[in-house]
Amino acid sequence: MARFILGHAFRSLGDRNPGVQRALFLLDHAFFSALLWLIRLLPPVPAARFGARIGAFLGPRFKKSRALEENFRVALPELDAAARRDAAREAWGNAGAVFAEFAHLEAISDPQGDGLEVRILGEIAAFTDSTKPAIFVLPHQGNWEMSGAAIVRQGVPLTAVYSPPTNPLLGELLRRWRIRIGCELIARDESMRPMIKALSSGRSLGIVMDRRVDSGKPVMLFGHPKPTTLVPARLAIRYGYELVPIHVERLGPARFRVSFHPPVAVPEGDDELQQALEMTEQLHRLFEQWIRQCPGSWFASKRLWPKETYTSAAKAPDTRSAMP
Repeated sequence: MARFILGHAFRSLGDRNPGVQRALFLLDHAFFSALLWLIRLLPPVPAARFGARIGAFLGPRFKKSRALEENFRVALPELDAAARRDAAREAWGNAGAVFAEFAHLEAISDPQGDGLEVRILGEIAAFTDSTKPAIFVLPHQGNWEMSGAAIVRQGVPLTAVYSPPTNPLLGELLRRWRIRIGCELIARDESMRPMIKALSSGRSLGIVMDRRVDSGKPVMLFGHPKPTTLVPARLAIRYGYELVPIHVERLGPARFRVSFHPPVAVPEGDDELQQALEMTEQLHRLFEQWIRQCPGSWFASKRLWPKETYTSAAKAPDTRSAMP
């Protein structure tokens, strides 16, 4: 979420003046509150279509769209400039649909409807034993919010770890919509303590973990080292929790398939750091596979790799061709 949406032109003034910043925060909050309630008046499928059209139209006009295209340049060098723009436009459309779907999370995840298909592809202890919480991880793909709904549907108490937007009023607004699917929320920070507390109380964790974490360790993603959190893997190793990858696929407007993959095995050895690195590399390989299948469903709107990675990618000979 951008620092300011409607008041972006006054961003520098807001950064210097707390009163102006507060006014801009209120403006954004009022706008998005009204927009979500209006979207809620539409049925889920038309709402998602509306959001996708708005996202695909407005998104490419934001400066953040450059980051999307540059991430595609690094991750998928086979795409030429036109194909990168198309993938970025599709990603913005998906993000617009995700926002619109906030207003209908309960309806989409209703077990009596057809909005959410769940597949369990391996033995996952948390689904059969209430005393064994798990750590569920996924990339920003499809509608990542539906992963929480799918976990809760299995009768698993869930605490979702999220990155609150800069605007605390928007953070509270999105929190109120998110809790409708039945999960608790904790803000992401540098400490394991709140995560350990949730796990110790019998609650599983849900973590979207494909973003850059400057305090993390370099882990290969699409052939380039990306600063990445090792917290999920370290929690799994240290306390014996299963680390479960989730793949969320968009089947259409307000329709999804959530697949739970077999837990990532803890490698042999007694070097926790090396074990965590290997487990996170396994997760990244899965993420790469899923993203290659549908690049436009991946919303990577922030820089993921070190700056020199982008510089090298930009200097590479352009022998690419558009995908058919």
